[in-house]
Amino acid sequence: MAAVALTGACDSSEPTASSAPEPRTSPSSTAPASDGKDAKTILDQAFSGREALGSGYGRLQPQLGNTVPAVPENVLSVTFAFTCTGKGKAVINFTVNGRYVPSVRHTSTCDGSIFQQSVQVSAPRSGPGPISFNADVTGSDNGGFAYAYYAEKKTAANK
Repeated sequence: MAAVALTGACDSSEPTASSAPEPRTSPSSTAPASDGKDAKTILDQAFSGREALGSGYGRLQPQLGNTVPAVPENVLSVTFAFTCTGKGKAVINFTVNGRYVPSVRHTSTCDGSIFQQSVQVSAPRSGPGPISFNADVTGSDNGGFAYAYYAEKKTAANK
């Protein structure tokens, strides 16, 4: 069982399938596309010293996503962070332990601002399950994105 603490906007629409980000270019682009390093720098500076459980970055594309297959047993909650650049929009959806979380849906404007989502993890018998995000991107594809999952709270014995 997982509980989700919301720090963004809500909507109950269904998510699309998650896919691994792969760079792409658009023939209609007039400016060079970002490789996502600028977005990665934004997260690295904002979360300096935090333990990352998984992260990535790249060029914006119509769909992107990632899954942390399992959370370490001593982690009680995870902070998901996402940023993008290039003036597009990204609609972010979540699944926790394989279940879509309809109360957690957020639209990020790709202006370098950071979206954070705190996810409380309850350990089922086999250990905490996967946490996934997927994003549908619209508008400009000349930007980049970066995301990371950070250990937020740990059990008292393992802090």
